[in-house]
Amino acid sequence: MRLSEAVRGALWESALGRRMGDKREEVETVARTLLEAEDLVVVTSNEKKVKAVNEVLREFGMREARPADLPTDMADATPCPALFKAVMGVQATDADVVIARGRLGVPGSGAMTVLMDSRCRVLTAALSPPHPLHGMDVEEAVRRELREALSRVIRSKG
Repeated sequence: MRLSEAVRGALWESALGRRMGDKREEVETVARTLLEAEDLVVVTSNEKKVKAVNEVLREFGMREARPADLPTDMADATPCPALFKAVMGVQATDADVVIARGRLGVPGSGAMTVLMDSRCRVLTAALSPPHPLHGMDVEEAVRRELREALSRVIRSKG
């Protein structure tokens, strides 16, 4: 099943009042989309974040991501900076999958790591509480969020 077929089927099920939650085939389609992605980018110029992302991608049998150095400061003025950063990555690159991490919402709301395909469809995501509550350094927070996001749809290889 292609991702567009899964989306179309779910839309019709919802419209007809028959949608009963995610199906195994849909989860497998998302997993396959991620695992088969040839070009992945992470929206950051921070090499430590890129290294942390690539460590986790390898754990899941995925290709490494390259950095997409974009001016993401403006994302902080949007309602969901993490999603905005991912959309920026989709628009500014030809990547199959874009990985972005940023603030979830208002200052103090925590962070989100999101994986989006080349059509701005969210494939998976994970959240972290605000830094004062979890106390992790940014690299560890990135690893934890990405592991959680990927483990929602893929079993770790490592």
